[in-house]
Amino acid sequence: MEQTYWLLAVDDEPDILRTNKKYLEARGYKVDTAVCAMEGLERLKQNSYDCILLDVLLPDLNGFELCKAVRALTSAPILFLSCMDDEEDKIRGLMSGGDDYITKPYSLKELAARIYAQVRRSVMKGFIIDHHQQSLTVGNHVIPLAQKEFELFLYLLGNPGRILTQEEIYREVWRSGKPDTANSVAVYIARLRRKLEEVGDFVGRIDTVRGEGYQFYTKAEVRTRL
Repeated sequence: MEQTYWLLAVDDEPDILRTNKKYLEARGYKVDTAVCAMEGLERLKQNSYDCILLDVLLPDLNGFELCKAVRALTSAPILFLSCMDDEEDKIRGLMSGGDDYITKPYSLKELAARIYAQVRRSVMKGFIIDHHQQSLTVGNHVIPLAQKEFELFLYLLGNPGRILTQEEIYREVWRSGKPDTANSVAVYIARLRRKLEEVGDFVGRIDTVRGEGYQFYTKAEVRTRL
């Protein structure tokens, strides 16, 4: 692979996590693991992944419900890895936001091939998010972002089309209960909006919904660079 893809695997069976992690890392992936839904969601709030592997039968939350929660945080491809092989289960997985469904047992070679197919499809076109440089790249145009601008952009990107109140944005991005919610959010929204306008609406646009909050829309697909 030309670049390192970052994966998150959520499964309550440590042996499966260990085996998959070892195999995929040997093929150039970076792999984080979680043994329950809540741990997986916490990782997703802290990091941006290129592909997510979900078990269905988790101890704290049904995998299909977890998938919906993941979809509220990221547009990255989601693959279900499950022993539930009924057709209705597969349909349910895809309808909940999954991109592929693999039944256990599966070959590690097939798993790697399906992951690669998903991440390759997601990076064929669009703009690049560089997590190390905290920047966006469209063609030859690089948009550097301050840390809070970058965190704000990732949150908006993970919630396309939703009306986000200033309070929600402040809570999820600033993770603070300070009372200057409206002013802080408005200032950073304005800064981010100006930077996105440098490339038209290719990366996305931030609309103000009077009296309610903000909505973010993007036309392009996203590539991630660690």
